[in-house]
Amino acid sequence: MQQQDIQVGDVVWLKSGSPSMTVDGFHQTSKNFYRCFWFNEEGNAVSEYFNQLSLTTNDNTLKFSVKNRSENQ
Repeated sequence: MQQQDIQVGDVVWLKSGSPSMTVDGFHQTSKNFYRCFWFNEEGNAVSEYFNQLSLTTNDNTLKFSVKNRSENQ
């Protein structure tokens, strides 16, 4: 299987399913890990490092939605 060339600024998803995430950078000691940002269900920005083999640029994964805070009040 050919590895994807993921760049800073790309929108990616976990192959196992995730919200859309934006690549922001690389791990300091391993270029195989990308730092990704996304918004959780509460609308807060979250970031984490993921191995490039677990990421895809194809939006063929599970869909997640963010709840509107005003709907819960």
